[in-house]
Amino acid sequence: MSIRDVKLVAFDMDGTLLNGASELTEATREACQQLRAKGCRLVISSGRTYKSAQSALAGLAFDGYVCNNGAAIYEQDGRLASCTPLAPETIIRVVERISQRPFYYELHDVESNRWMVAEDREQIKPLLDSADLAMREHRLRYMSFYKWTQTVAKRELFQQIASGERRITKLFIWHSQPAQLAWAREQLAPFREAATITSSGRFNLEVIPLRVSKWRGLQYFLQKWRIPAEAAAAFGDADNDREMLAHVGHSVAMGNAPDELKAICRYVAGHHDADGVAAFIREHLLHTP
Repeated sequence: MSIRDVKLVAFDMDGTLLNGASELTEATREACQQLRAKGCRLVISSGRTYKSAQSALAGLAFDGYVCNNGAAIYEQDGRLASCTPLAPETIIRVVERISQRPFYYELHDVESNRWMVAEDREQIKPLLDSADLAMREHRLRYMSFYKWTQTVAKRELFQQIASGERRITKLFIWHSQPAQLAWAREQLAPFREAATITSSGRFNLEVIPLRVSKWRGLQYFLQKWRIPAEAAAAFGDADNDREMLAHVGHSVAMGNAPDELKAICRYVAGHHDADGVAAFIREHLLHTP
């Protein structure tokens, strides 16, 4: 099937649909609106929580939302269609391992809350205060730490998780020095039979439920609308997009994606900071200059 005939397009957000300032440009907004008006289904496929995705999209409507790397799926109107939480014992053990060193981490729940253990804040704060805030990744973590995350005592949070009161769908781990993440990967190795370890960039690791992925989430909408994978396209830029890009009929890596991801894709779009998604949509999907 030609890419001109696709029935569904899935978009990663950070590093793909959004620019370096985490904004949706007017050019990208217009291209998506024109594509949707043409009758193509549009789906967000992101590591973000639903509320975080909605905030960045600033009112632009999509037909479905695959969030938390596929652990939480939402209908067009925001209703939760599916949720796959991490096993409580896995979350607790991972947090205890990671908190041995000053790594920034967040626990994301299905209600779009971001949680942090209160007792770990003091060792995380110097890590952020010494980070280069000129870099987007560092600014985002600084904002998260001081404005977006909620803190709770370790005992209380672990009790909420163990009882099922708090359903955690993703554990996000960050460090300003990528080399330090090698230690974290070693610590996470024993959990590979209980969780999937992936990444959305060079500064982070993401722990999600086993066998959960953006591709699994996207399959929900393909089946719902009876669209074959061959009639779907997807845009991405990182490791957590890999499975989705490997399975759709028309895979598009961003110009800022690593070479190993570009190698598995049929197409390469422009850089996300140069309206790469908008330009690709106009040229290949809308056939406009």
